[in-house]
Amino acid sequence: MGSQQNPPLKVINMSSPQNTTTPQIKLDIRQGGVQHAPPFSLKANYAIITDLNKCFGCGGCQMSCKEWNTSGMFGPLPDLNPYGELDVMFWLRVLYVEVGTYPQTKVYNIPINCFHCINAPCTEVCPVGATFKRTEDGIVLVDYNECIGTKYCIYACPYGNRFFDYVEGVTKKCTHCFDRIYDPTLPPEERIPACIHGCMVQARIWANILDPTDPGTILFYDKGGFVMGPETGAQPASGYLPWRSKYAESDVQLLSEAEYYNVWTANGVVQLGAQGNNSTYTEGNGSNSSSNS
Repeated sequence: MGSQQNPPLKVINMSSPQNTTTPQIKLDIRQGGVQHAPPFSLKANYAIITDLNKCFGCGGCQMSCKEWNTSGMFGPLPDLNPYGELDVMFWLRVLYVEVGTYPQTKVYNIPINCFHCINAPCTEVCPVGATFKRTEDGIVLVDYNECIGTKYCIYACPYGNRFFDYVEGVTKKCTHCFDRIYDPTLPPEERIPACIHGCMVQARIWANILDPTDPGTILFYDKGGFVMGPETGAQPASGYLPWRSKYAESDVQLLSEAEYYNVWTANGVVQLGAQGNNSTYTEGNGSNSSSNS
């Protein structure tokens, strides 16, 4: 975005003499300071604003997230049994919610990933401080070297945006593509989260929600943007621009904020349409498909 500058990070060149064309980098996730409990004092809080008028549910953001992160700094995203009873980890999922009465219906396509909440409740419940909020940019991360797998942060997240990796025994989640936005080997225009880069209709907008002069923040407030579940007190940084019908009097009524939230949290399980069930609440080896339904 126009007014936004990514702060410099310490970069360690991990390339070998035999491979100088595609250097691997290691970023310091704690550089600039971290905080473990709200209220936070932040220099910025990055956010993704999704325009529901543009999103048509192609799943490009979901696939871009999976592709980038499963081989990235915070991957992999395990697929325990992808060709059997589907138990696949996605950090970003697209909800397909149909409302109204036939033939007067409307399908809402709602991408969901970690909101990097301004009052993130997941941070303060970790007994070892493995999950934290970065002071420089408000990104919530998990240090896999510190995580002991208590799952407290999973239970504390009111949106189900944290996932347990039974292979490595740690919690994993969306990182706002931390290793992408700070990668100096990428062209500047590509230093944005993969889900934004992969959206073919530019429905997702990168913004510093704490900066009132940021174009994304201006658009969010100017268009009546909203966040999911404001009543939780988590104060999600990422939010949505509401769907606006040209046929306001005769078309399907818009979902209220509460209805969006209720659809999301219904029965503790989020449906992924053709992609299967959310694996957040899958326990054990996921051998019993009834536990996910």
